[in-house]
Amino acid sequence: MKIMKREFIAIAVFSVCLQSCVKDEIKSSKIDQVESFAYENAAKEKFAIILSKAVSSNQSMRNFIQEEALKMMDNDYDVFYPFIKDEILDNNLSFRDNLLKVTDQETLNRIEGQLPLLTIYVPTLPSGFSPETWTPRDEIPAVVAEGNYKNNELPFFQNGEEKIKIKANQIPGFPTLVVKSNERIAVKNRALLASSGSGQNVKGNYQFISSEFENKEIRSGVAKAANKRDLNISKKANSTSLSGVSWGERKTTIDLDLYNIVTSGIFHTITAYKEFENQSDAWHRDYIYYRLQPNSTEGKFQRGLYREFIHYLSISESGFNLMTNTNSDPDDPILSQSKVGSPNFWSDGYFELRFDVISNAKDGVGERFTDIKSIKPQDLFDIEYGIVGGSVYYIKKITPKFAKVDIPLQEWDLENLTYGWKISVSELDQASTSTVSTTNTSKFATNFGLDNIKKGLKFGASAEISSSKTHSYTVQNVTDELGDVLVYFGDKLCLGKSPTGYLFNTVYNSNISMLVAPKEIK
Repeated sequence: MKIMKREFIAIAVFSVCLQSCVKDEIKSSKIDQVESFAYENAAKEKFAIILSKAVSSNQSMRNFIQEEALKMMDNDYDVFYPFIKDEILDNNLSFRDNLLKVTDQETLNRIEGQLPLLTIYVPTLPSGFSPETWTPRDEIPAVVAEGNYKNNELPFFQNGEEKIKIKANQIPGFPTLVVKSNERIAVKNRALLASSGSGQNVKGNYQFISSEFENKEIRSGVAKAANKRDLNISKKANSTSLSGVSWGERKTTIDLDLYNIVTSGIFHTITAYKEFENQSDAWHRDYIYYRLQPNSTEGKFQRGLYREFIHYLSISESGFNLMTNTNSDPDDPILSQSKVGSPNFWSDGYFELRFDVISNAKDGVGERFTDIKSIKPQDLFDIEYGIVGGSVYYIKKITPKFAKVDIPLQEWDLENLTYGWKISVSELDQASTSTVSTTNTSKFATNFGLDNIKKGLKFGASAEISSSKTHSYTVQNVTDELGDVLVYFGDKLCLGKSPTGYLFNTVYNSNISMLVAPKEIK
């Protein structure tokens, strides 16, 4: 008995020690990440100060930054420093040599080593300032380091001096350049970069994290006439108290007119709705994929005619807050060092959204599909702004809306694929990755004969079977998880007529809503 007691105590002590070690490792990892963010923020601020000096006195620099931003090399208004630093400007000096007129070689080398993804972003602001409307001859921008909050305030620099700090829930209206790390490009081999002189002269050592971000038809941008706006930075914004953001109604159905229905290739969903109009529990996909009707309950799979698509996406208030870290955990040192406050999408450009789709199959682990989409904030939200101090804005009201995303999935062969699919959505913040696993348990229909002939509506007279599969896939280490939605073969698609066209069902959680429906592809 005493031996057993001693063994039990030993196991208990080991368990406590193990938990303590795990907690210590997690804490140590967090501390390492905080230090990394701190070093990166310091380097970004130093570069912002240098750049503010260069653009203040050098129109060639301002012209060049605008021209490069308008090319949208990564499908956003980013100027990727490693790719342009050796480009010759119209003053016959390289971009880097122009910087060296206001700083020294050692400082610039150190910054390049610390920031392998160094990027200059030209934002679109509520005042009307944008890459297209910027007039470099007349407008000298302030420069800010993204995420460089100090006591919940963000400092802006002009000609090397701090000119203004705005609060985390404010947006600049004055011309601005943002120094940031690029989320759309990854380093293939950091060691190789470190060994290559200044650290960034090997273009082949970078890669886009998704083909969605690679602009294969680099365009030459044409600037538009600038809107009339206040070019002066007002200091009044520092002491202004702002009320909270109000939100418009969130919708869990989508109303489409006939034009959008036809161009989305989903008119057949209306036909399916009419076929089963008097059967509230009917499966619309039974008609689409198998041509089943109330009085004709056997049909062959319509292979190659239809394919599931994520047609539209909407993001709710809680989803927006997640992506902009509006309600960040103050005790989370990673969030407090990276992105705090609301909203910061003005300094981050387009949202980078990742979609992971998982469906089990009878003969294996099934399908796992990943796609990444670049979406303008203005396509997801109608935003009403207020203004303080003449040159600083804040958000008064946000109304979610549906953005067209057109993400192709696969055709839904119910005999071989599960009755339900899981779609996970996240917003990417950084390019480092790790591998995660998820287990998906799903139902399979069994009411099939030879040659993919479905016998009976829904699950027919046969019992469905269940199966669990584990899927492993790579994710970004720092992401904003918007959660999962489940799509079922038996989901209703069209819900009936609306004043403008037809109303469609969506799948949703507290953060996202999306229309998933089969599109006619032939």
